[in-house]
Amino acid sequence: MENLEYSHIQTAVDGQRYIRKERQKTKVEFVVPLHPIAETIISHCRNSQAGNEEQQAVKEKGDSLVFQPHCSRSVMGKDLSIVGKACGIRQRLSYHVARHTFGTMSLSAGIPIESIAKMMGHASISSTQVYAQVTDRKISEDMDRLIAKYKAKDKNITNAKTNTKTIPLVVNSNDRKEETA
Repeated sequence: MENLEYSHIQTAVDGQRYIRKERQKTKVEFVVPLHPIAETIISHCRNSQAGNEEQQAVKEKGDSLVFQPHCSRSVMGKDLSIVGKACGIRQRLSYHVARHTFGTMSLSAGIPIESIAKMMGHASISSTQVYAQVTDRKISEDMDRLIAKYKAKDKNITNAKTNTKTIPLVVNSNDRKEETA
């Protein structure tokens, strides 16, 4: 994200904004739709840079960095630490922790691991499995879904076995029963 440029942020035909970029490490292109919170952060960065005339000149070329170049990893780490403390997070925050969190939360939300791998720029799913740790909650939800499917299937089979056709009868005034259908 250090080298994320505004030119990497594109808009699809349907209006959805996304990041299209090549991963530094693997050289695999990734396309990630922007979450509204990410759009807000990027908008904030753009607005804070608007006052800086030097940045404005670079921005006109269409290749300005979203995050300030003077913002080193150590400065970002310090800023993340402040944000973490404000949010009550005791763990040391980093880009690496963010990737693990993204993978785990995406998997827990039911996003297929193939999609997560593509969004994270992994060439193989085995790389994604390291980041996307399966939580106890996810296992429980998956088992609940399996049990619900089994019960629904079992109920349909039971209904099919006991399903008999009911024919409505009408009793005439002469006490004779007749089928109406």
